[in-house]
Amino acid sequence: MFGIEQLIDFMKEEFGVAVESNEVGEETILLNHEELDEQIISEDVLQILPNPVLFQTYIYIEKSEWIIGIALEAETNNPLFLVCLKDEVRVFEKLLNEGESKNG
Repeated sequence: MFGIEQLIDFMKEEFGVAVESNEVGEETILLNHEELDEQIISEDVLQILPNPVLFQTYIYIEKSEWIIGIALEAETNNPLFLVCLKDEVRVFEKLLNEGESKNG
């Protein structure tokens, strides 16, 4: 599972943002595909995710609002996909089970 320590490391390495763990909001929810926002998860990615999917969300606000979402396999909590929004714009996505990433 993708935890708070991985989030802190990811934000520092990828964006140079120092995240304080006590300033992070966290929520995990089980969602069906039709409940996922297609601006966050593209149709291509949606096709490879199980239905339903466990979606873990971290929110961190400093100068910008950061939302980091991790799609997890509901039965195993195996992380499958990571997406990062900065001020509601997708700035990073990565298939965790294949190691492919796309910035922008």
